[in-house]
Amino acid sequence: SIMTKNELAREVSVSEKLHLSTTVKAIDGTLRVIKEALAKGEVVVIRGFGTFTPVEVAERTARNFKTGKPLVIPAHTSVKLRASKELVKAINEGKEATL
Repeated sequence: SIMTKNELAREVSVSEKLHLSTTVKAIDGTLRVIKEALAKGEVVVIRGFGTFTPVEVAERTARNFKTGKPLVIPAHTSVKLRASKELVKAINEGKEATL
């Protein structure tokens, strides 16, 4: 299943006993600051969650699936998330509990 930003805000609002509007502002602000830092080339480390790193992707040739013609995907910056050991452990403990 997929959790949207609005569903995330509702969950945090309930679990932390905050007004939904305050929670939405906090989440929006957090995401904006992370985006701005990555756009400046900064690495963002959230201890216990993971590390967001901007990565340079080289230009490459791909194929248009509809036409079969080659096309060039220009060089660009993408983002890599390296999950922390704590996050991986928590995800796997949750799965083991349901097995």
